[in-house]
This record gives sequence, structure tokens and C-alpha cells, in this order.
Amino acid sequence: MTGLPLSAYQADDRAAVQEIQARNALVVSCMRRAGYTGFTGDGLQQARPPDNATALPAGAWGYLGAEVAGVQGFHPPRRPAPGAVGGAAPAAGAGEAYDTARVDCDRQAADRIGAPPGPGADLLGRLFADSLAATGRDGRVTAATARWTDCMTAAGFRADDPASFPDRFRAAPETTPAELAAARADADCTTRTNLAGIWFTVLAGYQRQQIDRNGPALNAHREAVRAQDAKLARLLAEGDAGPTP
Repeated sequence: MTGLPLSAYQADDRAAVQEIQARNALVVSCMRRAGYTGFTGDGLQQARPPDNATALPAGAWGYLGAEVAGVQGFHPPRRPAPGAVGGAAPAAGAGEAYDTARVDCDRQAADRIGAPPGPGADLLGRLFADSLAATGRDGRVTAATARWTDCMTAAGFRADDPASFPDRFRAAPETTPAELAAARADADCTTRTNLAGIWFTVLAGYQRQQIDRNGPALNAHREAVRAQDAKLARLLAEGDAGPTP
């Protein structure tokens, strides 16, 4: 999804990490000024890229890849629970005064970071939603989906919609052999029908049309995103921001 035309106008994973780093640094500095000199960031969000591997492994285009279909099925991979190795550190409070300081420091950090100005984010979200809806109605996609359905039927699975098909398996707490077989069939049929390739090609085409119609507003939003990136970099570079946990 990050390679789609509209994605060039929004913040990327690097910017998301930088925002977390800046927010954490501001909170740490604020808490230390409030008298909690030993505060090092307990309970703050870890500054690392989104773990895309935990995303659900299917969408309107079918299964994402055969390499995990036979192992993962339609369930996301297991991850350590919070507090375990690699998880979030538990918050360490010190009573009502501490909690009040934390709330105030979180608010101050949010105020200083702010958000890209203007209506560009709303426009971008609307264009993404409109392009997805148009893609779902497009005859090229509906024809490819019909071929996918025929392929799944031949493999022994009744499936009309690649987006909802995994739902019948995800409710189970554990991945079952039947789910793995279904996921392998989905991966195979998605490849055979080129459903993913057609879906993303059509979606990209609609988004390029949207960019042609909304170029000035989208360019203004992209400049606002870049300005926000520069602001975050300045906040991190400021001496009074404190170290990033």
C-alpha cells in the first residue's frame, strides 16, 4: 500500500518513528523539570517502525503471499505480550501527583508537536476511500474476483469474497489444519488469477486520476507534511528536549 500514488502525499513510517521519538523526549524533559529527575520514559510508546508482519494476511486482493500461508493461515503471527521480552515496559507511578504530572506533560508534548495544518489530511483520507470503493466496483476487478471464486471452488472451498473469506477462520483461537489448507488455496488462486496484480493496478489508476484533479491541494498537504517532519527534527535536536528513551 505504501507504493500507491496517494501514499507519496502522506507521512511514512520514518516520520511516525520520529514523532514518537520527539514526543517521548518532550515528556521525559517535562517530567524531569516537574521534579521526577529519575524518570526515563516508563510506559512511553517504543519508537520503532510499525510491525507490518502483524497485519492480517489477506485483503480485498486475496492472500498476500504463499510463503506464510502454510504456516500462519489467516491469523497474524504471535508476538510477545506487553511486559515480556521485546514488549512495552510497565509504567511506574508515584501517586496522584505523578499521574497529574504525566497527564500535563503528555498534553504539553502534544501541543508542541501539533499536526500538519490545513484540510489536506481529510482530503487524502477521502480520496483513499473513494479510490478503494471505485476499485471494488471496477469490472476488471470483479471479473478477476469471479475467476478467483471459481479457482477456490475447484480447490474445495466456497468463497465469494477474498476480504471476508478469512473471517470464518479468524474467530478460532488457534490456527487449524483446515485453515492452513484454505490459506494455501487462497494464495494459489490469488496467483493463478493475478487478482492482487489487477487490484493494485486498477487502484493505482484511480489514484492517479484523483491526483490529476486534486494536485494543488495534495501538493500543499505534502509540503505541510514535510514542514512537520522538519519541526520534529528540530524538537529532537533542541538541547532542552532531553534524551529519547
